[in-house]
Amino acid sequence: MKFKLIISDEAKADVEHAYLYYRTKVNKKVADNFFKDFKSSLNTISRNPYFKIWFEDFHGKLMKKYPFLIFYTINKNAKVIVISRVFHTSQNPEKYP
Repeated sequence: MKFKLIISDEAKADVEHAYLYYRTKVNKKVADNFFKDFKSSLNTISRNPYFKIWFEDFHGKLMKKYPFLIFYTINKNAKVIVISRVFHTSQNPEKYP
């Protein structure tokens, strides 16, 4: 059974920022492919959420083609996953609270 996904406002902003970066600095096709990779990663997480725990209760799933790590928590009882952040792997982790 799939888990329900909830995407935090911060994660939505992270994805939007990355999409707009690729759209303005590269091209629309690359930006669209970034978003497809993100959606594919969400689908994978919803079917099998038990990827590596990076810190405390936060799991992380690397996107397949882009250098981003999706951080999330799992509520096993409610079958809910909360996507907390979408983090570019070359950014300083201290940047985020």
